[in-house]
Amino acid sequence: MDVLDSPKYFYLIKKQPFYYTVFKTFFYYYSKFVFTFYTPVKVLGRENIPNESFIFSSNHNSHLDVALLCVASKKDYNHFAMLAAKDYFFDSWLRRKSINLVMNLIPLDRKIDGVRKFPIDNTLQLCKAFMDFDQRNLIMFPEGTRGEPGKMQPFRLGAAKFAIHLNKPIVPAVIFGSHKVWPRGKVLFSWPRKITVFIMKPIYPKQFLTSKNPDEKDIKKAVIKMTSFLENKIKEKTKLLYD
Repeated sequence: MDVLDSPKYFYLIKKQPFYYTVFKTFFYYYSKFVFTFYTPVKVLGRENIPNESFIFSSNHNSHLDVALLCVASKKDYNHFAMLAAKDYFFDSWLRRKSINLVMNLIPLDRKIDGVRKFPIDNTLQLCKAFMDFDQRNLIMFPEGTRGEPGKMQPFRLGAAKFAIHLNKPIVPAVIFGSHKVWPRGKVLFSWPRKITVFIMKPIYPKQFLTSKNPDEKDIKKAVIKMTSFLENKIKEKTKLLYD
């Protein structure tokens, strides 16, 4: 069966079911309330968000970061998706259903002995179908996990790979202060603190492709160059904030 025909992923392909839409909209406005009245969020550079589907990439220091990027862009959770480990989030019906009430998840299989049971092409197909419907977007944290504030880990190649294969721009962002409101390892929020989200100009794949019909070697080079460019942009801004 083609992955786009699988009932397991129907919510990614077309219009969301009513109950998904209601829950995601509710959590978006709850987040907006929190970021307005409890811990005020200042957004700089919102004008840099393109009028097309994009991949949001930022530093990642808190569980608040996904909500912050959604609210900063003024797009609710119905308009964003994240990649998630297939073996953990999708092999359990209950876990898949409950998490997808809040955030759209697209399966990404982990490599075992260098092999993925769920091909990366399937993940790319689902990403494309999701983004092409109603101009939706992805969130990808290039560090791969939450890091220490001000100390960024080397960027992985995933965001650039997906941007190039999907022909979508990456919008870099830097989040400052979320780690103080909901620190890593804490169950509850701390005292209210100010948070700032800096949104930078989009980075387009064509800047790094030297041919209109790139081969695999050209694409690999472009992915490395795009990742390096993205990493430098985010690290430079982060360094200014933490120094």
